[in-house]
Amino acid sequence: MASIDRSVVFHRKRSVRVGRRSKPSMDGMDADGSSAAARRATARARARTMEAMEADDVERGDGDGESAFDALSDGREWSLGFLERARDETTTRRERFPSKAGGAPAWLDPVRVPYDEELRAEDGETLDFLLQVYAPVDEEPTAFHRTVYVFASSSGGETHGPRGCRAFRGQLPRENAYYAWDPLPEGMLGRELSREEADARRARCDRWDVSARECEAEMRAPTKTYPEYELVVETEERDEMEASEAMKYMNGTGGEDMTADDVEEIEAEVVNKDMEQLATFHVMLKNDPDQVLRYCPEPGAKPVWPSLTHAPNTDVIPCCERCGAPRKFEFQILPTIISQLGVDAESDYALDFGSVAVYTCSKSCAPVPCDETNRRTGAYAEEYVVVHPPLNQ
Repeated sequence: MASIDRSVVFHRKRSVRVGRRSKPSMDGMDADGSSAAARRATARARARTMEAMEADDVERGDGDGESAFDALSDGREWSLGFLERARDETTTRRERFPSKAGGAPAWLDPVRVPYDEELRAEDGETLDFLLQVYAPVDEEPTAFHRTVYVFASSSGGETHGPRGCRAFRGQLPRENAYYAWDPLPEGMLGRELSREEADARRARCDRWDVSARECEAEMRAPTKTYPEYELVVETEERDEMEASEAMKYMNGTGGEDMTADDVEEIEAEVVNKDMEQLATFHVMLKNDPDQVLRYCPEPGAKPVWPSLTHAPNTDVIPCCERCGAPRKFEFQILPTIISQLGVDAESDYALDFGSVAVYTCSKSCAPVPCDETNRRTGAYAEEYVVVHPPLNQ
C-alpha cells in the first residue's frame, strides 16, 4: 500500500521567502527600552570566560551545565512558525489538518471535544483559544493525525497563574470515523457531522460551536478572541557565520555601535545574568524576528527563556498521567505572537507572557474512553505547560 509524504501533503511551507531576512540591530528588538540594556548585557560577558558561564549554569541547577550560547548552537533542527493570513476560508477547516492561531479551534475529533469545564483556569476563568499545531507521529499508529491545542488566559499577566495556560493533545489513526484515507483534493470539503454526532458534541457545550448556544449550561456566547491566521512552517537556518556572530554577542564583542563610555560603564558593572539571558533570547530572534513558535521534538531539546530569575523550573516535568511515559519538550510559543495577533499591549487585561513551553507525552499514547460522569474527554489528553511571566512584571 503506497505511503504518502505528510511533510508535503499536510504541512504548508511559508509562501513568501525573499532571501535571508534583514538583521535588525539590537536597538530595534523591543519598544520598551529593554533592548538597549540587553545590548549592554551582552558586552558584560567580556569579563567572563565560557568556562565560567558553564560553571554558573551548573551552580543554578541546569543539570547538564549548558551555557547560554550552547542553547543557540545545539545542533538540532528547529522548525519556526510564522503567522500568515489564510489563503481562503477552507484552509483552516479541520479536514485540512491546519496549524493555526486565533479564530476557533479546528477540533481533530469533532465530536468528543473537551468539556467547557476543562478549558478554564484554576480560578474558573474561561480560557481563550490561542493556537494549534498539527504534528503527526509516524511511529505511533494512533497518531497518524495529531494536533496539540493551546488555550490561554487573556486577563493581563494571569497566563502564568495556575492553569492559566493549558494544552490538549488529540490524535487519530489513519483509518477513522471522520476523515478519508488520503487527503481531500484542493477545494473539496469534508463530510458534515451526522445528527447524532452533532448532538453528542452539543452536549459538551463547545462554546465555539454555534449550536452550543442551545446548551443548558451557563456559558458565554461562542467567541473568537483573536483574528485567524495560518501557522506556516520554515526550518531555521543558522550557518557558521551566524553562529559566530551569536558568539560575539555572547562575549560582548558584537556591540560595534557602543561608545568608549559605554564600554567603560559596562566593564565597571557586575555581570547581570538576567540581562545576559535576555541578550541570548534576542540573538535567537534576530535572524527571524517575526517567528512566533519554535518546534523541536528531538530528545534533549529545551526552550530558551528570556530571563533566569523568573524562568520556570523544568528540571522535573511530570510524566504523562495516562500512560506514565516521560514527557518531552515539543514547542515554545514566543511573545512575538501577542502583537501579531493585534493584542492591545497597553491594556491591563490583554494576553501577556514572556514565553510558553509545551511538554507532551513521549509515546503519544492513544486516546481513551471519555469519562462522561466526571465530564472529562478521553479524546484529548491534557499535556504540561510552563509559562515564563511577562518581563514587565
